[in-house]
Amino acid sequence: MLSLRPACRVLRNGRTAAAVRSLSTPAAPAKPGADDDDTPVMKIYKQALDEEAKVEMEKSPAQRKVEAMSKVDPHMAWGTTVAEEDPPLPDDPSEVAALDPAGYRDISQIDGSSRVVHIRQNHSKVVQGPTSVEKTWVISFMDEGETSQTWDNPLMGWVSGADPMSTNIQTQMTFTNASEAVYFAKKRGWKFVVDEPIYRSHRDDNAQYQDNFLPQDVAALVKRDRTQCKHWERKESGSSHYFRPLKYHGDGVVRQHGPNMEQKSDPHVKGYYKMR
Repeated sequence: MLSLRPACRVLRNGRTAAAVRSLSTPAAPAKPGADDDDTPVMKIYKQALDEEAKVEMEKSPAQRKVEAMSKVDPHMAWGTTVAEEDPPLPDDPSEVAALDPAGYRDISQIDGSSRVVHIRQNHSKVVQGPTSVEKTWVISFMDEGETSQTWDNPLMGWVSGADPMSTNIQTQMTFTNASEAVYFAKKRGWKFVVDEPIYRSHRDDNAQYQDNFLPQDVAALVKRDRTQCKHWERKESGSSHYFRPLKYHGDGVVRQHGPNMEQKSDPHVKGYYKMR
């Protein structure tokens, strides 16, 4: 069985250290010069510092703990915000794999060849947040060698594979960047290939979800003209489009159904456009 405790411990220590570095006190606004102690700017500066200190003093220990945890991870429910010392590791991280008996089975494939994993990002899917899966990196076992081949299981129709690691690691661990995944692969003694990251060109016109239904140029017209906007003006709005089609042989029009089938059709109603 593959042991993930050392890897989780190292990842936790690395992330905690980075989080604590990010929790450093934000830089205070530039302090005016010493010659400006009596100026209005200096008074406002001191007043802002006093108010900030007063707000911090009024916060409860639990509130301070929650704010510190939210800076580390917005979804954290429990954890520490104090950096732990990095564990001593050998110069060659792959030597860590020798301490785990499961490493002898994971380092080679079924046919005896060396395992080669791909470190990549998951591709976007047609879901509510299609690009959210691209923010994490995974170690894929489905891109190299004979074990990358899959088939449909004849019993249930599910997709089956020859490598149990293909669904073991990928469903358990994700990495925030490629360097963390590379470090983990080195410790496990795996040969790895890092795929090209996914780059997306972002728009610079402040596009929003509502633009799919109301384009920005139309929204600008509505904002400028308000109720007098004539973008949706239709000259034939409210007009009658009723007509009687021709008969099969073209010798007249089809009669109207009902008791007045022989009556002539009423003239078309003229179109109008009503401002609302």
